[in-house]
Amino acid sequence: MSQSTDLARAQQRFARRQRLVRWKGWLPWAVGGLVVLLAGVTVWIFYFSSLLAVTGVRVTGIDTVPEATIVEAAGAPIGTPLAKVDLTAIADRVRTVPAVADAQVTRAWPHRVEIVVTERVPVVVVTDGKKFELVDATGVSFKSVPTRPDGLPEALVVGARRDVTIRSVVTVSAALPVALRAQVASISAASPDSITLNLGSGVKVVWGSSDDSARKAEVLSVLMKRQARTYDVSAPDLPVTKGEKK
Repeated sequence: MSQSTDLARAQQRFARRQRLVRWKGWLPWAVGGLVVLLAGVTVWIFYFSSLLAVTGVRVTGIDTVPEATIVEAAGAPIGTPLAKVDLTAIADRVRTVPAVADAQVTRAWPHRVEIVVTERVPVVVVTDGKKFELVDATGVSFKSVPTRPDGLPEALVVGARRDVTIRSVVTVSAALPVALRAQVASISAASPDSITLNLGSGVKVVWGSSDDSARKAEVLSVLMKRQARTYDVSAPDLPVTKGEKK
């Protein structure tokens, strides 16, 4: 009886060892299968299911541009899995809005596209005598307004090569010291090479082109210590005054 019991126990231990060996052999396959299954489920959830689909757009950074304009331009694909959304394409479309200087687009999990907008900031108002255009520091005209806004220098730009002339005017305006810019009532430019500053006191500054604007501003600051009706710094190494008071 004792020998039979010992034999049965030995057989049980052998069977357990065999099962353990078989389990250890199958374990890597089981783990690998589970990993593949989890990866498949994850891919399905992120790229093919509606669980993480786009339901809306969040816009920040806007001040003057209506949110609806940004959302419409973005064309975010509502209902598309968020992971599949082409963020670069959305940013490019938003940048086509004239008043937008830049746009950054990210995913706001789990269901939104987030757009951070940088608006253009006007530095000068350009007119042809009929309408007024807001122009930013890069020389881009991005908005027409019916009346001249306060707080911006006005530039009368006429003639051919208007876009180039506007960029030149912006360069000149940016080079002016703050105190001098505050005295400028308007800027006249018939071409990129014939820019004139009209000061509020009736004094004119012949600037010429936008080349060497920083140097011209320095020369003008010194030259204006002498009272005159016209200051010509178009050739900064040979400045000229006219109507100078003795």
